[in-house]
Amino acid sequence: MALLLVTPLLAGCNEEEQARPIHLEKGVYRGAADSPLSADQVQALQQRSAGQRF
Repeated sequence: MALLLVTPLLAGCNEEEQARPIHLEKGVYRGAADSPLSADQVQALQQRSAGQRF
């Protein structure tokens, strides 16, 4: 009976979740750095945002 109760608890512990940081620093992003945008991408974003002004 105890095995039936403990099994679902152990199944929730995935290996990739065990290495996650528990204590996070406020304002610090630890992910991969973004790649810079090309001039064409910047221009396309500027054109899209210009159409949203009112």
